[in-house]
Amino acid sequence: MIKRIVKNIDTFDKNLVIVFLGTSLGNVLSLIYQLVLAHRLTPVDFAAFNSLLSIFVLVATPLSTLNTAVVKYTSEFNARGQIGKVKALTSYLLQKTFVFGAFTFFIFSFASVYILRGLKIPSLYAGYLLAFLLAFSWINPVLSGVLQGLESFKWLMFVSLASGLLKLILTFLFIMLGYKIGGALGAFLFSVIFALVVSIMPLRRLLFSGNTSQENIDIREIVLYLCPVAVSYFCFMCLVNMDMLLVKYLFSPADAGYYSLAQIVGKVFLFLPGAICLVMFPAASGLSARDMDTALTLKKSLLYAAILCLLANIVYNICPGFILRLLSGKAIPEAILLARIFSVSMSFYALIYILISYFLSIKDLRFVKYLIFAVGLEFLGMKFFHKDLIEVQLVLCFNAVLVFAVIFFLAFFRTQKKSVIKTV
Repeated sequence: MIKRIVKNIDTFDKNLVIVFLGTSLGNVLSLIYQLVLAHRLTPVDFAAFNSLLSIFVLVATPLSTLNTAVVKYTSEFNARGQIGKVKALTSYLLQKTFVFGAFTFFIFSFASVYILRGLKIPSLYAGYLLAFLLAFSWINPVLSGVLQGLESFKWLMFVSLASGLLKLILTFLFIMLGYKIGGALGAFLFSVIFALVVSIMPLRRLLFSGNTSQENIDIREIVLYLCPVAVSYFCFMCLVNMDMLLVKYLFSPADAGYYSLAQIVGKVFLFLPGAICLVMFPAASGLSARDMDTALTLKKSLLYAAILCLLANIVYNICPGFILRLLSGKAIPEAILLARIFSVSMSFYALIYILISYFLSIKDLRFVKYLIFAVGLEFLGMKFFHKDLIEVQLVLCFNAVLVFAVIFFLAFFRTQKKSVIKTV
């Protein structure tokens, strides 16, 4: 038992390094992609592309809950050696998501005429490219979720980096050829298709071998699991985005501008430990499926995330003006001060996200009610305490510390209880 745990810890650290380097390089490619578009497209075309990209994000982001469920059950089945169930689950979900994807393409193909007209975008074929992107956004969470659940992080990072590099090259090429908005979307679409095709390569034996008809998969349980996942992620997104909406509503446009500049720094701190969650989720889920201790995995994840956030805080506070100018192009004194507090609040929310992912990975849903309460508390706090932007950010910071303390207590200082969701 001890040897198995030590082996898992070593694998966890190695996977963490792979994913952290991969996601860091992926973020660099995404940044260069945005810079190419910003420099090569006119302001009008760039705004049009971003509006279509926003539609894609609004539709595709909720599907991340499907990815979480796939990771959870794939890692559980794999930990128990039930590869047949992994095959059956993957096959079933690919069939269903293909149907949903086709339906989505059909709907948005017809709606694209009205969407483009409303957004004042003359490029008709851009609407069809968007429809294809939305259709494929159903399938991607399944394949990437299976790779993550099987802890095939080398393949996962290779797919991410190769598709990101392809998107960057094709974007530059298409725009140079004069395709503009359609070129940017077309490059995005080709990179998505490439990612799907390459993702199939490590899974080909899983997808094209063996008979899965006799494997019993409780789809109802998976659907029930999606509900707390969706609620958890929705509440978390409210906690980290509600402040910007309220500031936009309660303050002047100039103040909202200062706050939005500071928020750019905050989002860096929020997503900095994202690689840790990618590795921790299947690791903790697999240990839980084998009735092994998951506390050490959580402790290491929180420790690594805290170190990353602390180092980032030190770097920002040493040269705040330079960092803010690098990220946003401006270094306004009001935004610099706000970003100092943002760095603290978003660091705690980054740790909260790790705790949420941990609880979902072991199907312990006790934290959900506290997360819902935290959303209401943050809203009321900002409603009654907003004499200036600093006070708004202090409310956010206080709420982040409070939520972290409560969920941390649940994780380490209370007797662990099994979720009411039974194990497949």
